[in-house]
Amino acid sequence: MGSLEITILDYGISRAQSEYDNEPVAYDLERDLSLFTSEHAAQCRVYRQMRSFLLRGDRICLPPEDHKEPYAVGIDGPLSWAIYEPYTNVLWLAYLYEWMVEHFRGPKKEVNSFRRTTKEFWSYLDPEADENMPGFESASDILRYAVEVGWLDQNQLIGGRDEVEKSILSIITIDDGEDGVADRSLRRSPRKRRPTAI
Repeated sequence: MGSLEITILDYGISRAQSEYDNEPVAYDLERDLSLFTSEHAAQCRVYRQMRSFLLRGDRICLPPEDHKEPYAVGIDGPLSWAIYEPYTNVLWLAYLYEWMVEHFRGPKKEVNSFRRTTKEFWSYLDPEADENMPGFESASDILRYAVEVGWLDQNQLIGGRDEVEKSILSIITIDDGEDGVADRSLRRSPRKRRPTAI
């Protein structure tokens, strides 16, 4: 599993923002609540986790029957899929992690080794982790973690597409202090506790 390269691209039901226009382009998921109430596919749980997060602001996934009111009021007012919420990316990456582990067709010892190697990583990624467990807040946090533990290095993030790659590199670099040297105490990416709902 260590040599596997994955490119993720899915704009089917997503959100994007033009660099020329401040208005995001987003599919309004509230128009079809069956995405959240259905249980026919594993992805439906991820949609429920996303919507639950917008409603509650924590990792608790509400059951299908709690997703029947369109534009319900969440922690930031009526639900809007046009807002940028980086934690939804974490939920999809957790889904992909679980899917890859579950569907791995190689020797069992390899997937067990992968699980051992990624145990700490999964503890921060797992959307069903105990509420006291810190978690990744964004895909940027995940990328920082991968660099910190040595799974990726900066050279892998620099390449042919300079502008895109530079933006990726900016995610993992730490701001230098006045003397041009980064504070090593800030090296670890934050795995913050999610606020609990009141």
